[in-house]
Amino acid sequence: MRVPQKVLDFILYSNMFISLCAAALVGETYLLSGIPISLRLGAMVFFATLFVYNADSLLPYKFNQDVPLTPRLEWVKSNRLELIFMAVGSALCAIFLYWTAIFELNFWFLLHLLVIAGLYSVPVVPEGERFIPLRDIPYLKVFLIAYVWTAITVQLPLTEVGHDLFSSDSLILFVRRFLFLFALTLVFDIRDINKDKLTQTVTFPTRWGVQNTKKLALVFLFLFVLLVPAGTVLHMRIALGLAGVAAALVVWNAHEYRSPYYFMLLTDGMMMLQFLLVWLLT
Repeated sequence: MRVPQKVLDFILYSNMFISLCAAALVGETYLLSGIPISLRLGAMVFFATLFVYNADSLLPYKFNQDVPLTPRLEWVKSNRLELIFMAVGSALCAIFLYWTAIFELNFWFLLHLLVIAGLYSVPVVPEGERFIPLRDIPYLKVFLIAYVWTAITVQLPLTEVGHDLFSSDSLILFVRRFLFLFALTLVFDIRDINKDKLTQTVTFPTRWGVQNTKKLALVFLFLFVLLVPAGTVLHMRIALGLAGVAAALVVWNAHEYRSPYYFMLLTDGMMMLQFLLVWLLT
């Protein structure tokens, strides 16, 4: 059954899908670590992601750039009130789940992630006579996104159950998730190459070119597939390998003129696909 375009646009542009992907990666960490899945933490990550992404999409900075409006920004402008309600509601849900949890999460760990997310698109870094957000610092955007997502989807669930974050298995899981997310984030830099050129933002595609950026992403995905802990069962290796191959195909076929759905549904969907493969083959 085909999903109506208005429904699909709402799911994607309201950031519900990307929030589900974040919760799915949390679930995958539980599965890979042999830990019972915490639905509460998964829900907390879902609502926190929904709040951060919707709050970010409503910032005036996004609409004051001297670049053409994308279909997503046009949708956000037309549905501003709904997004404000969603942002406030999701923030309240995340706070409620945090304060009523029976497990303890490190407040300072959460705070440093919130600070990075909050300053990501807010012009606070001095550059000459103006201020720029963290995302406009040369090359920094992809590292920030991959790090925050990895910390939330790997370290948060491991911290919840008291796992040693510096054990070999935990570190390998962190590095593998970072490699996977970094490769996917480079695809979005490819999407934004024309806008970044207009705003003079230095990214891997604007400096190295699209093809070299794709090759870099493929190297990261190759390392993601290769870097599997010793003793990992065969069916789990197959699941992770298939996820890497699927992501590689998405990377190789990406270019700046692709439909927005290619990036928001297919590229982001690689996170959901990885979870489903691991879940089905566990």
